[in-house]
Amino acid sequence: MIMMPNALRVFFTFFVLMCISLWEQQAKGATTVSSIPMGLQDFIPLYPDRMKGEDWLHNLDTKHPRMFVNNSTLAAMRIYVLTKQKDRFDKLVKEVDKLPDRAPFVLKESLVKTLPSGEKVPLGKGSYGIRHFEYHGGEEAVKLALVYLVKGDKKYAEKAKSYLRLFNQVLAWTSKNGLKMEHTGYSRINAFTAYDWICSGMTVEEKKEILDPMLEYTRKASRRKGEFTFKRTFGGAAAGNYGEDALIWFAGLAGHGEGVNDSLTEQFIKDGAKLFVNMLNHREKSAAGSGVLGAATVTYSFGDYPHATFNFFHTWQSAFGEDLSKKWTQMLDFPIWFDWAKIKFVNGRMLYHGIGDLSHENNLFAVRQQYSHYAQIAHLYSKSYPAKAAYVYAYMKDLVDNNVGSNVGGLFPFIPYILIHFDEGEVKKNQYTKKYLPYFYSPFYGILLMRSGEKAEDTYASFRMGASAGNHQHYDELSFIIYKKDFLALDAGSRTTTAHHHNFAAQSVAHNTLLIHHPKEDMPHFWKPAGFKADGSTYYNHGGQYVKDKAKPVALTGSEDFIYAVGDASKSYSLVKSKEVIRQFLYLKPDIFVVYDRVVSVEADQKKEFLLHFQNKPYFSSDSLEWGSVNGGKLMVKTVLPLKPRFHVVGGEGKEFWASGRNWELPLRDAWDQTYKLTGKWRVEVSDAASRERTNFLHVLQATGDDKESLVHTAIDQRVDNKDVLKLIDTQGNNWTLVYNRTGEVGLTVEKRSKDKVLIYCQQLPNNVQ
Repeated sequence: MIMMPNALRVFFTFFVLMCISLWEQQAKGATTVSSIPMGLQDFIPLYPDRMKGEDWLHNLDTKHPRMFVNNSTLAAMRIYVLTKQKDRFDKLVKEVDKLPDRAPFVLKESLVKTLPSGEKVPLGKGSYGIRHFEYHGGEEAVKLALVYLVKGDKKYAEKAKSYLRLFNQVLAWTSKNGLKMEHTGYSRINAFTAYDWICSGMTVEEKKEILDPMLEYTRKASRRKGEFTFKRTFGGAAAGNYGEDALIWFAGLAGHGEGVNDSLTEQFIKDGAKLFVNMLNHREKSAAGSGVLGAATVTYSFGDYPHATFNFFHTWQSAFGEDLSKKWTQMLDFPIWFDWAKIKFVNGRMLYHGIGDLSHENNLFAVRQQYSHYAQIAHLYSKSYPAKAAYVYAYMKDLVDNNVGSNVGGLFPFIPYILIHFDEGEVKKNQYTKKYLPYFYSPFYGILLMRSGEKAEDTYASFRMGASAGNHQHYDELSFIIYKKDFLALDAGSRTTTAHHHNFAAQSVAHNTLLIHHPKEDMPHFWKPAGFKADGSTYYNHGGQYVKDKAKPVALTGSEDFIYAVGDASKSYSLVKSKEVIRQFLYLKPDIFVVYDRVVSVEADQKKEFLLHFQNKPYFSSDSLEWGSVNGGKLMVKTVLPLKPRFHVVGGEGKEFWASGRNWELPLRDAWDQTYKLTGKWRVEVSDAASRERTNFLHVLQATGDDKESLVHTAIDQRVDNKDVLKLIDTQGNNWTLVYNRTGEVGLTVEKRSKDKVLIYCQQLPNNVQ
């Protein structure tokens, strides 16, 4: 290294002090917090007022109905249904009138086989039990019960009883044949709700005949080790909270006080309420004002996860007379999360970044339930938070304008009729302009989303730093994704039914992060698909991380010009190989990314690598220091540090997903490439030619939609002690000087000058999180 002359040292010191002074002047009045993300350090759990004390169950309404509606809200619901929902309700009446009066037990012939005895059994175990039937009883019963509630015609209640009896037959057949009824248990919520709405007119014998089998099935199914041995979904407070654990709440509400098994239903209510309150507190804490719900994986967060919150809010209020939405408000920010998680709409589907447990077939998700989720938010909060409700209606209009759909209810056919504070007319007339936000950040899930704008030609990016949860997350700390016209740097691999799922796609090697190799390091655990059978071989970690929740955010700040984020993943890697792994991620809007990595291994011979995944084969310049790939748009990359890098390209036929000594093939054999179109078939591994404990990587990446555009000019200066100084000229001609601390405290000083070298600003960026 060239030592710096004294005169230059004095000048550099003056430069840094000047920058600090300018930054302090610009930062006056700005609000920042410590590196512990807001909302995570001092969260105090909340509890319903009517759940306090040991005898809180006496607050339960003893009369039916008490699920989703009760006797005090029934009149208002009827008015709403017969006025604002009249057309929808009239169609529903016609639909249920066409149902057979005596609910038939009809199996789908394509899914069953007939034994010599004449008994029909499932062809296999791959399909949910509920799918084997033309009518399963739960959905039909709740539709009939709803019509009975509104019209008061007892013929609909009698018909609903018939379909509840059918539902019990379905439960018996599926359990006898070792079939999981369904993944979520929604048919039982519908069935229990139907029972609650019509049971007041039942005889004692009818109550026992209909309710007892449903309670018994729920009791057996909720036990992890018991009579039922077939696979079931149990859920939990930190996940979607659908499945067997949650279903006891609805069973308890429907059955308590009916004289069938009151001791069981009392315990169901107590345990169920505790579970849901724990869920609400977890969601409030983990959302931390971001709106992210239960997982950073969008197919969960925008699919089934919201139902548990909404259903508990509705049923607690109807059964205990208390509005919980004012205590737990995380759903108010849920539309913001969707707005940022969506890159754009494509034929009515959202295009997403591809973070977490996803197939990466095309990164598209048909968010059919999103309009209904928004309608629920509008209903719950339109009176208490009218300003935010206006945002919700605006986002609903965005869904309609992009052909996403405008269906309310869906999985729970009664939902459209109980949302009496939702005004669909507001969707059409709403005019709202979104406020400018420099970025989206979820501290609990460690996800940062950035964009240059919201048009199809804009640049979109994500960066992972500091997740506190592992739900449906990969070993992907410090990884990033870049999109312009198409995915230029992407998460590789796919959620499949093969070992590819847990031995490649979930591991660090499949992400744009950093590796430190250590021989025969245990493969980190990741959940395995149903029916997976190991091949008997032992496979080792391909240089990656081994825990998902030990990384920490160090810095996050943003402006109109740039976004700067720092993550420390030193403890995400095993202590046998990691001393320091820190990534400083700088996004210079609209299209430039500067990635500075400080990686220190325990031993000098533990190879350290910078990874970048592409869908298509990368290209290299003649000197190999400039490289990249084309996929719709183009990503140009320059390796600035190390000064003498080595490049290793992995990919091509039979090597697309090479790691841990083998290629982790995708299903469908030779045709896999026609289905899995965004799995990252190529990657570039950058390492230092010399073996040393410390390797600092510095890369400049530029996204462009113009194949003829050239990479911006860059130069590195290492003459200052413990500083790596990068100079670059962006596409608008602005001159940037970026001064990184090579070791010690993480630091970056940013100077921006115009094309004419006029100083625009100079900032020493703080190590805290905005």
